[in-house]
Amino acid sequence: MDAEVSQQVEPAVVTPGARRPKAHFALWAAAAIPFLLALAEAYRSPRLNFADFWGILARVSTPDGALEPAELLVLHNDHPSILVGAVFWLNGAVFGGTNYGLGFASVALVAVMLVAMVTMLPDSLTATQRGAVVLGLSLLLFSSTATEYFGIGMSGMHWLLGIVPAVVALAFAHRGHTVPALVFAVLGSMGHGAAFPVWIALAVVAWLRRDRLWRLVSPLVLGVLTLVLWSLPSRPPGFAAPMLLGFDTYLGSGLAMLGQIWSAKDLDLAFLTGAVTVGLVVVLFVGAFRERRALDGRVPHAGWFGVALLAVAVAAMIGVSRGHYGAADGLSPRYAMVALVGAAAVLVLLVARGPRLVRAKTVPIVIVVGLATFAVGNGQAMAVREKYPTQPVLAVAMRVEATGQMSRMQANPAVLPVLRSMGVYPFTPDFTLGCGGPELGSRVDLASAKEMPLPAYGGGLTTGAVEAGPVVGDSQISGWAVVDGNAADCVLVVDQSGEVVGGGAVGVPRGDIMQFTRATGRAGWVAVAAPGTADGVVLVLADGVLYRLAELG
Repeated sequence: MDAEVSQQVEPAVVTPGARRPKAHFALWAAAAIPFLLALAEAYRSPRLNFADFWGILARVSTPDGALEPAELLVLHNDHPSILVGAVFWLNGAVFGGTNYGLGFASVALVAVMLVAMVTMLPDSLTATQRGAVVLGLSLLLFSSTATEYFGIGMSGMHWLLGIVPAVVALAFAHRGHTVPALVFAVLGSMGHGAAFPVWIALAVVAWLRRDRLWRLVSPLVLGVLTLVLWSLPSRPPGFAAPMLLGFDTYLGSGLAMLGQIWSAKDLDLAFLTGAVTVGLVVVLFVGAFRERRALDGRVPHAGWFGVALLAVAVAAMIGVSRGHYGAADGLSPRYAMVALVGAAAVLVLLVARGPRLVRAKTVPIVIVVGLATFAVGNGQAMAVREKYPTQPVLAVAMRVEATGQMSRMQANPAVLPVLRSMGVYPFTPDFTLGCGGPELGSRVDLASAKEMPLPAYGGGLTTGAVEAGPVVGDSQISGWAVVDGNAADCVLVVDQSGEVVGGGAVGVPRGDIMQFTRATGRAGWVAVAAPGTADGVVLVLADGVLYRLAELG
């Protein structure tokens, strides 16, 4: 009888663990989606760089395009810019100075930071929990709130060259690898001032791990040295405070920076969410300190405490240094990655050390937090994308040396000789006005241009006008034009002889023209003409047909 029982095949038992691999792989695959969306954002961004890129490139380059190493040591907005200046120069010298090149580099840096964070995840997590946390980290780090880093690559380089090495340093320290941690901390300190608190964070990580004394003291010594070196370069005079200030202003600026990822528009809500973030960090740290004192051993998750401390310390620095511009400055999207990194650290610490409910419901909680943060970031993302359509105007301004318009678009005119020497776009053979024919310096037959009907109530689907003029050189000219309900293919500015002396951008969003036409809402255009142009004419091209626009009023 026993033999018969022993020969029976026991029925297969399906346990929850048997289903984990499938969920685990699905969650890891989903984690790639935010990364791909960030790549798409960098790809759709304008080719031409923005703002600070031009000033820094002009400073670190000679007129013939060679690197000026000494200029790399000059502070930019009170921050180290050694790595930033070197990357900007390399981008101009080797990669044509493109904005989306820096955007792709920003995506790559965030991916490196994500990998560093993944290496710090607690071993106690199940496969499904680990996959969910990786997805949540990806949703946070590649959040739409961070669109400025991917769409305006120079901004990404400024901040990520400080933050990413700092987080990588903490990941090494988390495993007790002090020397590589110090190396990456030095790199971060050469990139941006946001990396400075990493020296304190490294010491705290060593203390929580009960590492040897030299591992705790060395980052503090190097931190003091960094502060001394940081204070040596001369600083240009700053801007005066535009308002009467109090402690609440500085506090609000720092809290708004941490809370902006959950409130892009409402300052009071940003204060609240920022305060909640700080409160959670404090509660978690108190638990870690008690644990270290009670146990004769290392506190687990030390690296994550370092990352949380880094974010809170940077927020404090920003509150002190930028608070005199008002608390609302904390909502600037350029600070978003610091807040996202802090949120990532708090989320992981809550999953690893938080209430039992959080640990039991890790998958839905992490995914909901990640998706909500990604959605709330739409406000910041839209503000960045609004800058895309008009960026080609700057390219034309550079080509025609409209230095006044360059300055209005935050580009340093002193960079023009450098751009020509280095062959940086728009000084490349493939520069075009996008008309499929007429280019700067060519001529068009004004007599062949059709008169564009002026807008009128109940008007048709072909209409347009010069709204902001007059049509003269080195000034911003704007308006709208639709042909058969569609936006024009390109815009030209010509002189009275028909010579093309300027151009610009089409497809600019203009929802306000719906009172005149039921056509596309992206019918706006913006243009600029060469200095000295007087009594110019604006033409738009659509399907090979030229239309002449009249001025309103």
